[in-house]
Amino acid sequence: MSLEGKIKDFGMTDIFQLIGMQRKTGFLTLTSEQDTVTVTFEDGMVVASESYHKGKSGLLGQILVQAELMTEKDLEHILSIQKETGQKIGRILIQEKMVRPKDLSSIIQLQVRETVFRIFEWKEGNYKFEQIPVTYDKTNMVPIPCDKILMETMRILDEWPLVRKTVSSMNLVYRKTDKKRNTRTPADDLDSMIDTMFDDGQKDKSFKEKGKALQKDFPLIHEEEKIYNLVDGERTVRKLIDIGLIGEFETCKALFNLVSAGLIQPVGEEAQVPAEEAIGRKSGRAKKILRNLAAYAIMVLLVSSLFVVSRRPGTGVLFNVARSMTYRFEMFKQVHALQEMNRIVLASHVYFLETGSFPVSLDDLVQKILLEENEERDPWGSPYSFEVRERMVILSSAGRDRQEGTDDDLVKETLF
Repeated sequence: MSLEGKIKDFGMTDIFQLIGMQRKTGFLTLTSEQDTVTVTFEDGMVVASESYHKGKSGLLGQILVQAELMTEKDLEHILSIQKETGQKIGRILIQEKMVRPKDLSSIIQLQVRETVFRIFEWKEGNYKFEQIPVTYDKTNMVPIPCDKILMETMRILDEWPLVRKTVSSMNLVYRKTDKKRNTRTPADDLDSMIDTMFDDGQKDKSFKEKGKALQKDFPLIHEEEKIYNLVDGERTVRKLIDIGLIGEFETCKALFNLVSAGLIQPVGEEAQVPAEEAIGRKSGRAKKILRNLAAYAIMVLLVSSLFVVSRRPGTGVLFNVARSMTYRFEMFKQVHALQEMNRIVLASHVYFLETGSFPVSLDDLVQKILLEENEERDPWGSPYSFEVRERMVILSSAGRDRQEGTDDDLVKETLF
């Protein structure tokens, strides 16, 4: 697969979708004025990433030093062993009992995810995918599906602006307030939440008022508990990110929620709990998740509709331009196919919700007016292959050569 161009012309989301759907193995290199990042894929899943700009600070040993899990002297000792033996630094760390295997795996996973999430903020730059065999640390790295990365990235990009209004600088320092926090177990708290929502004294109150009652007593989740315990009135936000080892966004979001709950405050400021802007800590979390999922589904439908309109004879500036550009025309066709496949999967889910069973064929979706007849065929004119195995929907396109089992096939498997 030849995949090369400018990020502003062909977005990061589409690049990852193409590689993921075609289950490609190779290296995706992204370059900008500020950085060069290489993302490694195996069978369409992310297995490694490296940032040239981060240099030494992005290396595993230095991450452990920044997290205060080892000293610079310890790192020098580890590097000397690596130089003598040629072993991977991760194996040496475990042999020297400086880190547990489970913790090492978590740190490597975090390192990869943080690098990948950061490139989705790029607006300018170039990309190039080379399809070649790859190697990676299979002991400590669990491959990450592209769909999972895309959904997580959308969530982060959606919530970052609000979080940044409170956590506005990496140099901010927070301290704990005198407010007592809830330390009940999640099971006890769930019972309390139900009691609060349906208590006779709450029956005349609005959902907003009930939400505030829940917000006041709901306990911290794991990430918030971890960051709360690290807040000491001296550590900056950057330091909390380094030693928390849950990622930049999750650390800042935890700080945002702790500020919103009145449990911490910036050093030198009086405690203030954001009112209208604050996310209703736990009670609002479920509503926000549902809102985000709905927004993502609507987005998929809108994009799918755009490409469907562009396909019809006599309409769509997109396809008129693409006809004169063979390379881009094929890429647009691939993106079009991916969007149509997303629409078919979504239609299958709606069909299941309405009937209690999955469709046997795409004709069933057409009969339910969940799909148009022309959407049963891919942009190259071949019918999509559709199969359901238990709760797994398997959808594929034979691609440009119209032959199944070849290099340009597109495959989407979704478990409901």
